[in-house]
Amino acid sequence: MIALALWSLLAQGPVAPPHPAAQLRLVPRGDSVVVFLTGAPANGGFVLYRAAGAAAAARVTSHPIMPARSGVEAAGIIGADMEAVRRALRAATAEDAFRRLERDPLAAVVMSALYPKVGAALGRTYVDAGLARGGLYTYRVVFTDSAGRETPRALTGRVRVVDAPPAPPTGLKAQVGDRTVTVAWAYPRYRGDSGDNVFGFLVYRADAPAAPFHRITPTPVIRDDASPLEISDLDVTNGAEYRYRVTAVDVSGQEGAASAVLAVSPVDRTPPGIPADVAATPVTGGASIVWRMAPEPDAAGYQVERATRREGPYTRLTAALVPAGTPAFTDTAAAAGARYFYRVRAVDRSGNASEPSNPAIVTLPDVTPPPAPGGLDVRVAGRRVTLRWRPVAAADLAGYFVYRSGDGGRPIRLFREPRRDTVFVDSGAAGTGLPPGARLTWGVSAVDRTGNESGRTEGMAQIVDDEPPGPATALTLRDVDGRYVQVSWSASPAADVREYLLRRSAGDSTAIDLGHFHGRPPYLVRDSLVTHGRRYAYAVIAVDSAGNRSRPARDSLVFARLTPPPPPRHVALRRSAAGVTILWERVADPELAGYRVYRSALATGRFEPVNRTPVSATTLTDATGGPGFFYRVRAVDVSGNESEPSPPAGPVGESR
Repeated sequence: MIALALWSLLAQGPVAPPHPAAQLRLVPRGDSVVVFLTGAPANGGFVLYRAAGAAAAARVTSHPIMPARSGVEAAGIIGADMEAVRRALRAATAEDAFRRLERDPLAAVVMSALYPKVGAALGRTYVDAGLARGGLYTYRVVFTDSAGRETPRALTGRVRVVDAPPAPPTGLKAQVGDRTVTVAWAYPRYRGDSGDNVFGFLVYRADAPAAPFHRITPTPVIRDDASPLEISDLDVTNGAEYRYRVTAVDVSGQEGAASAVLAVSPVDRTPPGIPADVAATPVTGGASIVWRMAPEPDAAGYQVERATRREGPYTRLTAALVPAGTPAFTDTAAAAGARYFYRVRAVDRSGNASEPSNPAIVTLPDVTPPPAPGGLDVRVAGRRVTLRWRPVAAADLAGYFVYRSGDGGRPIRLFREPRRDTVFVDSGAAGTGLPPGARLTWGVSAVDRTGNESGRTEGMAQIVDDEPPGPATALTLRDVDGRYVQVSWSASPAADVREYLLRRSAGDSTAIDLGHFHGRPPYLVRDSLVTHGRRYAYAVIAVDSAGNRSRPARDSLVFARLTPPPPPRHVALRRSAAGVTILWERVADPELAGYRVYRSALATGRFEPVNRTPVSATTLTDATGGPGFFYRVRAVDVSGNESEPSPPAGPVGESR
């Protein structure tokens, strides 16, 4: 990137012209003279008169040179260069650019020199061609009003038509920095000479000793006697060789010869930033030093220094740089138990080293663990385990830790502080015993007074399983339409159940096994070897892998027929001294248990039972019966189902 005075001047808005007294500039070029007005004609234009030597002046312009009246008209005169002019002036539209040129003399001079048609659009430029080389000419500019009429105001000047390009700048010098070259040059101060028309400078650069030059200033650097003539070239690479030269440009856009060539190479003299967040921690075998990675893109690496006192002296630990992308270092030469101070410097690819970081302090403890215990013996007694091991020979031994884990589980330490004993009895949580049937692993490690712990020596054993599993759950009995009993249950909460036993008993009879069931519950068992009217008790027993049996899960039900027997028929009544005798026909039903007799004072009334217990005979005498009663009979089966009632018989008569 190139810092140009022009851009800042154009961005500031209107400024005073560089040479207010020199309003008429006459610049010879070949057989022509460029007539340029540094100030805009006020409310009109101008006509031009010329005299050769001592001859009388003659009018050169057939009609007045007038400025454009709008941006549209100016764009028509300037043509394709208008877009470049608009961008240079940072104007939104052609109209905005034109108005800026009207009110800003400096912008008008610069743009007219870069783009000659701008001067024509502003009514400031006229090229008088076809002149005799070497001839001396006198020019007179007469200003006109807006109607083209000449006014008393006029400017005169004299010029000889000889090639007079701007003199080259001198005294080129450069100041190099980190990816920066500042090029400065000298040029004579403006002293009012009418032949001094230089207003700016162009800077060229070659990117290698044999490479061609190319312009790096898109617009001229303004000639300003109050400010240094220089640019800062930021588009360079450290270590590369560059060549620079500068030319002067006059108000007609004519470029002079180039200055002497200046060869330079940017050098990085800026050190990186100081490393931040340096921290040191002890690790096995030394100290680990880490810090935040350097943000500079040209960082090459880091130097690590160590001292035994904060104020030093510090000794560099890294003969070669620690790589820039790896902000960490392990000091393997550090002694256990010592205190060290570490600091870090960042170094870039040019060899610039930063100031040292703040020191990080670390005390290295003893990180060497004692040897692991040997000879671990594991003895199981019921649900307790006794561990024995050989003592460790270590001068700084603090004791031993014991760990326990199940199959594939994470080992847990069984006590907080190390113990000196070489015997440990593991009775489980709160001394209630270890989990029955569990396959467990124990590990014993040695610990020194610094807290270093050895590896674990391990042993394994399986605990005797003498604990019965929990009973099966959700035992349910269901009489399915009097056809069979459906037995179902869910799993025991124990995880090691191997099978379930199903048993059934009826009354005081001996229980019989209905089967052994494996697999995963729930289970559904159909028991069809049952008889209606009997109560059956069922029990489910869970058996674990060690053969332990759970308490039975129990339930019972009466297995009943759902359909009642047919009602008795042909009910008859006989009155005698003993009461009323009711007779009926036997009901043919294999599950018949007997009959119940009911009576009522009305045929349509409510019938009350005469006998609560069914009778097996087909006759019954109602000792309290008498005249006016009606009787009905119902058959009862072994399941307790009653038939529909027989039709009412009666009433009972008065005679016996």
